[in-house]
Formats: sequence, structure tokens, C-alpha cells
Amino acid sequence: MGQGNGRRGRAGDVVLPIVAAALPTAVFQVPNLVGVPVERVWLVVSALAVFVAVVVWQVLRARRGARARASAEDTGAAALAAYEVAVQYGFGQIATRLTRFATHDPVTRRIELGGFADRAAAALAFYLLPHVPDVRANVYLLSTALDALEPIGHGGAGDTAGTFRAGTPYGDRNLEWVLQGGPPRVVPDRESDVDAEDDDPEFAPRWRSYVAVVVRSEDYSFGMLTVDSPAPGAFTDLDVRNVAVIAEYVATACVLAFPPVPEAGVEPLSGTRRTLTP
Repeated sequence: MGQGNGRRGRAGDVVLPIVAAALPTAVFQVPNLVGVPVERVWLVVSALAVFVAVVVWQVLRARRGARARASAEDTGAAALAAYEVAVQYGFGQIATRLTRFATHDPVTRRIELGGFADRAAAALAFYLLPHVPDVRANVYLLSTALDALEPIGHGGAGDTAGTFRAGTPYGDRNLEWVLQGGPPRVVPDRESDVDAEDDDPEFAPRWRSYVAVVVRSEDYSFGMLTVDSPAPGAFTDLDVRNVAVIAEYVATACVLAFPPVPEAGVEPLSGTRRTLTP
């Protein structure tokens, strides 16, 4: 019974607007049908039929549009809820991992730094940036000689990116930017990148757009965090902020792994925070 009432209600939503629109016109035309030739009656009736058909089409179109908007709103709300859960899980996972990381001694932290970097890159690719096509995240650490940025963490599509070395266009550019602690770099399309014309002709990167953030704490630079995609314009302002937050987590892990003053009984290692000065 309830379903029958629902169907009648939906039918009424369609029929009533049609009747309300067509009835006044039909009533207005009735006097024109009295005592006129059959041909004119047929012309008026045909015109009314066309008018009713147009009204029907407009009503049905409006209802389809309303259903589409309602469906889009429901889909958007569901997508937003899913994204909020993913963000909470992604950041929560990194925070939990960092808490465990802090309980280790400095030597163990240095050993575990690559694992933490992997987890940070994976959180970005799979939880915070799932809407970016073929997104890839990489964490780089400055070499002890400050002449290279070496990948230590990877997450998402594609292989781990290579090392940026001094003496190459992108290597020199990134090393200078990292050591100076430059602001986040956002490239919407590689074709407009300032250094693209300096590339080796055989250089064919997988990315068209990327975001890079320096991994830095206070006056010390440790490396950089990048995310890239083969699609142009793949990253939003919110994506850039999320990358920056994850870079801060990685910077905290680096501070813990390379403390400025060696703890008692622990031999200082190469690549300490003191060595990684800009």
C-alpha cells in the first residue's frame, strides 16, 4: 500500500504541473472551436497537443535535473565523508608511527628512518591524494657531502625516483632550493617549468605536474618530499598543504634521527643534523 501511494504521489508530481499549465490555455481556446470549420478545430487541437507535449517535456526534464542534483549532492557528501576518514587515518597513522619512532635510540632511528619515510609517502599517495591520477610520492635525504638528494621513501604508482646529483640541471636547482629552505614548489605543467628547456633530449619523466616541499626544521635542511602525476594541473591548494604537513612529520623524524648533540654513549654518525647545515 505504501509503495502504491508513493507511485501515485510521483505520478501526481508529473501530471498536476501539466494540467495546471495546459488547462487554462485549453479553456481559453474552447470558444474559438464553436461554429468553426473542422479544419480550424483540428488546427487548434493540434496546437494544444504540441503545447501539452512541450509542457510534458519541460516537466520531465526538470524532474530529471532535480534527481541528478540530488544524486550529485548525495555522491558528493559520501565522497567528502570518505575523504575525511582517509585524511584522519593517514595523519593518524603517521602520528602513531612517529610516536613509536621517538622511543628508539638514535642509532635505531637512523636505521628506521627509511621505513618511516616509506610510510609517510604511502600515506600521502593512498590516503591523502587518492584523487590524483597515478600519484607518486618520494622522500629524499641530503647526502653527507650535501651534493645529492637520495630517495629513501616511496609510495604510490611508478618506481622510486632517481637521485638528484650536483652538476645536473635539476640536481643543482633542487640542491640550492633545499639548502636554502625555499618555499613549496608547485609546477602545474612541466611544459611551463623554467628548467624544462635545459633537460637532456632523452630525459622523459613520468610526471607533468608536481609538488615539492623542503624537509626542514629550524635552520637545518634534511631533504625534500615530492609528489608527482602524469596529469597536468593534478594538485590543489589543499593537496599542497597536506604535502607540507607530512613534510613536517618527516622533518621531526629527521631531527630525532640526527640530533644536534650526540647522546651519552652514542658515537656521532656521518649525516647528522650538525653535518646537514645549509
